[in-house]
Amino acid sequence: MTEFHEISSKDFIVSPFYTIGQQWMLVAAENGGITNALTASWGGLGHMWNKDVAYIVIRPQRFTKPLIDQSGHFSLSFFF
Repeated sequence: MTEFHEISSKDFIVSPFYTIGQQWMLVAAENGGITNALTASWGGLGHMWNKDVAYIVIRPQRFTKPLIDQSGHFSLSFFF
């Protein structure tokens, strides 16, 4: 694979309940040139106030959490 591409939430055809609960996802963040990722099997995808949303829960001790807090964004990756 030479490049990543964004997939619209409307094109996500795999069950998020199965994917997040039974498999796992990768949560990645970058801030100030420092990057990190962690595997997670908790969180969710949904629709709230006319917007598609994703939520994750990360312990404060995880190295990735301050990167997300400082940058204000993260990515979720699912491997099939």
